[in-house]
Amino acid sequence: MNRFCPACEARMHRITGICCRGCGGELDTALALCSACLAAEKRPWIGAAAVYEYRDLTRRVIHRFKFYNHPELARSFGIAGAECMRGVENFRAEVVVPVPLHFTRHYWRSFNQAELFGEVVAGELGIPLRNALVRIRRTRHQSRLSREARRKNPRGVFAVRNVEAVRGKCVLLVDDVFTTGATLASAANVLLKAGSGPVFVLTAARTPRN
Repeated sequence: MNRFCPACEARMHRITGICCRGCGGELDTALALCSACLAAEKRPWIGAAAVYEYRDLTRRVIHRFKFYNHPELARSFGIAGAECMRGVENFRAEVVVPVPLHFTRHYWRSFNQAELFGEVVAGELGIPLRNALVRIRRTRHQSRLSREARRKNPRGVFAVRNVEAVRGKCVLLVDDVFTTGATLASAANVLLKAGSGPVFVLTAARTPRN
């Protein structure tokens, strides 16, 4: 399987047009940032993209991918993700870095969905993927927390285990779903403190603002 079939694609709420630089979602302002990103803490990346809105069929497919052992779905999401990044203004990246799982969650699931997604994106864009980050503390699932708890939950969670893989390089940081952006912000800040170049963010889906 390479792409989602046209019938499914038509029901998956693809994000199109000029997107918010903070989250990759659809803009609802006349600025470069959507209303949610304007109200949030400053994003540590310079550009973002998301392929789909995280609702309806997209939500069910991502759940199937993550929780029901269907890693093959990474290819369809990854192809769409690479297409999405090609449309991002001034996009450039030298390395793709996935947001890591804690080793206990990785053991239970047997794969990291962000890594599989990132491998396809990297292959399509012709740049390497490097597992430069490690999750040093297990956190609760973001989907089960309040907005304020989601913001605080990922703090102090990540460390860079391969500094040379990112030092001075423009990074494309990838994950499956963008909710508040707190997890991605924590990961991006750790990369920047380790000496990486600018960071772009890509997710397979963005939760609706409302």
